[in-house]
Amino acid sequence: MYYIRRDDYGVFIKDEEKEYLVNTGIKQYINNLCMNNLSTFEGRKKAVSNLLKQKNNIPIYIDNEIFLYPTKSLREYDMLFINYYAILSTKRIDSKNTLIIFKNLEELIVNISIRKVMKQHKRIELIIHYFKNIN
Repeated sequence: MYYIRRDDYGVFIKDEEKEYLVNTGIKQYINNLCMNNLSTFEGRKKAVSNLLKQKNNIPIYIDNEIFLYPTKSLREYDMLFINYYAILSTKRIDSKNTLIIFKNLEELIVNISIRKVMKQHKRIELIIHYFKNIN
């Protein structure tokens, strides 16, 4: 999975090989992913929030292949969840937009500054480091 975004008909999912639409809300879709890994969206969010001492735009760990981070508040319609593990690189376009290059070299322009993208990546790297040290 590369990213998830809202659509008028549910949730649009882009992965390496295909794009598809699921008739559910974005939070419910991510909650279902979490439930497949014996957790919940709220449980993962709370755990990461406590670890990072942050309350907003919390990354959500799903499994060893999916680590999602939001581009904006969940309340904003045009927000995305991007899978950190699918990213090859990022590039600043301007002060408000960033180019995400995925591992298959597909590109996506997101309405978020490179500074905010890097902040999310740093948060995720802290969580990954935490996981490695507790095992």
